[in-house]
Amino acid sequence: MSYAASALEYEKALALGQKEAKACQAKGLSPYPPVLDELLEGITTRGEVELGLVDVPIQLIIGTRSAGRQRAFSPGFYPLLGADSELAAKWTALCAAHLGEGINDPIKVYEYLHDFYVQEGHKRVSVLRYFGAATVPAMVTRILPPEDGSLAVRIYQEYLDFYDLTGINYLWFTETGRFARLQSLLGKGPKEPWTREELQDFFLVYHRFLEVYDAKTARELLDRKVTPGDALVMLITLCGYSLLRDCTAPALKTTLSRLRVELMAVAQIPRPQPPVKKLLQTVTGAAMEMAGRLAAQPEEQRDEDAVLLK
Repeated sequence: MSYAASALEYEKALALGQKEAKACQAKGLSPYPPVLDELLEGITTRGEVELGLVDVPIQLIIGTRSAGRQRAFSPGFYPLLGADSELAAKWTALCAAHLGEGINDPIKVYEYLHDFYVQEGHKRVSVLRYFGAATVPAMVTRILPPEDGSLAVRIYQEYLDFYDLTGINYLWFTETGRFARLQSLLGKGPKEPWTREELQDFFLVYHRFLEVYDAKTARELLDRKVTPGDALVMLITLCGYSLLRDCTAPALKTTLSRLRVELMAVAQIPRPQPPVKKLLQTVTGAAMEMAGRLAAQPEEQRDEDAVLLK
């Protein structure tokens, strides 16, 4: 792709960044990525662990290590600076390189509680995310959180144990016990490592599931209540892993659709009411409220209001 064509891609990415920033501001949220240094202020961590070169899911890269580059990007790492900025020129050149020979140099990130924060490579993350990359190669430093007994830290400790057995970094759950539950559902012992073939099979199952789970209807059903990992474990519990492993994407979509009620029950999400039933409840509730008000009024005023309601 030519430099001029890449410049047009920057303008599109800039429009996405501005749109995302405005949407965040309208909700009272920050229009920029969070800063890890600010998050860790006043927190005594348990040290750092170098993980080396790791393929990091790009959706898990949520912020920056320091505030230096923060205001150049929206929370989704789309650019925010104008087309005449230094960022625009470098982003455009990087875009052309990505579409030519590809981006191979690893970025540098810090991982804290399963979220990743960029130290070096903000523009590479931005370009790759714009073009829909699933992962980015990164040199990862893990920061161990304090043992404060919080739910997030307890889940994270289970994640660390699971990571030691599998190297999987793309799963996260909202409750404790689910990493062990997944291990059991796949027929593995509590401390049994996964083979390369098992990791490859599960990766394919997970991403096939994710294509269906990422559909708008599925997101509306379970979003903000459970993670994709939660939903997948629910599905494996209900259907069995061997069935899901052999499912095609269309068959999996049908299975997920048929199991909506069961998934909602497991996730403790109330079933949505049909519009007519909702309307009937609204009207009935309003009528009962009005009747209660009339009963509480003096007799003369009650008679006047009753005449007005006829």
